[in-house]
Amino acid sequence: MRAMLAFMLLVSPSIVTPQVTPSGNLGCTVVADGGMACNGIGIPETELGKSQPKLFVTDFTVEPGGSIEGPDHSSDYLILGVNGGDLANDKAPFLHVSLEQDTVTLMPKGQPFRLRNKGPKNVEFRLVEIHRQK
Repeated sequence: MRAMLAFMLLVSPSIVTPQVTPSGNLGCTVVADGGMACNGIGIPETELGKSQPKLFVTDFTVEPGGSIEGPDHSSDYLILGVNGGDLANDKAPFLHVSLEQDTVTLMPKGQPFRLRNKGPKNVEFRLVEIHRQK
């Protein structure tokens, strides 16, 4: 009898609410003269996900001289390196961000940034935005 009860507990379905709602996935190319083109899909807002943190993932290719600016100062950002190179932060604390494959850099909320490709080749990285409700 105990074995049957244990088996029923293991097989019964359970529903778990996610801690973070996936919200969008884009691919963007940034050119040196300030232009940017993006394509991808967004996930529609639902009542269930309105109060939960959201996760946006954007794949970037930045040409030499191109730059991106952190759009939302109330979000945390993770930068995931893809193909090498580095980006210079044009805003304080003026650090370089390594884009070696599988490196991760945290850009904490409240610290604005403008990341510029000062190298001679295109660089690629993923920008993960973790947006929490205020």
